[in-house]
Amino acid sequence: MIKVDTKELDKFCVTLATISADSEKKIRNVIKNSAMTIEKNAKSNLTSNKSVKTGHLRRGIATDIGNMEATIHTSNIKYAPMVEKGTKAHIIRAKNKKALYWKGAKHPVKQVNHPGSKAKPYLIPAFEKETPYFLKKLEEAIEW
Repeated sequence: MIKVDTKELDKFCVTLATISADSEKKIRNVIKNSAMTIEKNAKSNLTSNKSVKTGHLRRGIATDIGNMEATIHTSNIKYAPMVEKGTKAHIIRAKNKKALYWKGAKHPVKQVNHPGSKAKPYLIPAFEKETPYFLKKLEEAIEW
């Protein structure tokens, strides 16, 4: 999850309440284009990551464009935050069966001590890369 400080947002909203229809259209285009760029870069970040096995996470990245907002998300892929931020060492236990087994295992086991996973950020770097361009394009689109 990306957190944004919105303390000064009310001042920005008051200023934008008086914009022209032409400026509003330009702002919508800036939001849409930046959101699509973030999505493209996030997918590219996953493509360049050599540990990607199936591409399921990459295919799950999507963008929803609203009136004056956009959301880039990973659908309902539960492990997406774990790829982005990594995981600590943890124990994996059997849930639906009495034991765990996988191809190549010597025998079933009740639990596995997982060493944790290194973070492989893909979405936040895409957001950070686009932010300065977004702000510049937004400033150009708003008629002060």
